Amino acid sequence: PGFVQRAGIVAIERGEEIITHTVARCQAARDFLYQRLNALPGITTPKPKGAMYLFFRVDGRKDTLALCKQLVLEAGLGLAPGSAFGLEGEGYVRWCFASSLERLDDGVHRLENFLQKR
Repeated sequence: PGFVQRAGIVAIERGEEIITHTVARCQAARDFLYQRLNALPGITTPKPKGAMYLFFRVDGRKDTLALCKQLVLEAGLGLAPGSAFGLEGEGYVRWCFASSLERLDDGVHRLENFLQKR
């Protein structure tokens, strides 16, 4: 169809530009979230080398499914329990950073307020 052909032309003409912009945006979001989370007491996270998400630990929280349910109900923050990604993920929470810095900052504030209440 015509729309697929037009998309192919755009990909050929502007693909590198779009990819470069997207990679830079994701790296900036990753670095921002990594720094903000590691600045919170009781949070540890390794810096991811790829993907669009990072995993972090909350000290004293082993059941990340229960933690994530609490975050949704009490903080309006939707994160994924690490256990959803296999046994190695248990004890971690997964946060997708494919978002704006403003939304990520708001989410970190919500997480921080949630943790301060405990």
